[in-house]
Amino acid sequence: MPNNVEPFIVRLPSQLHAKIKSIAKADRRSMNNEIVGRLERSFQASHAKIADENLRRFLIQQLELLDNKVESDEHLSADH
Repeated sequence: MPNNVEPFIVRLPSQLHAKIKSIAKADRRSMNNEIVGRLERSFQASHAKIADENLRRFLIQQLELLDNKVESDEHLSADH
């Protein structure tokens, strides 16, 4: 066990406790490892969601710039 582990007591509803216990047992993991793994994945998912949203905004911005460029080029072509 790593030295930088802090004990933390969590009160769980009995149904959630049973669900975690069952899943951990099926995966041959401790309940603690199951909970820690799920928490870590939730943070990774949050970061991925933020990165996806930033990429989406960037791509929309680039598409708008391209659209404006095409419209500008069409107006210039129509003038000649």
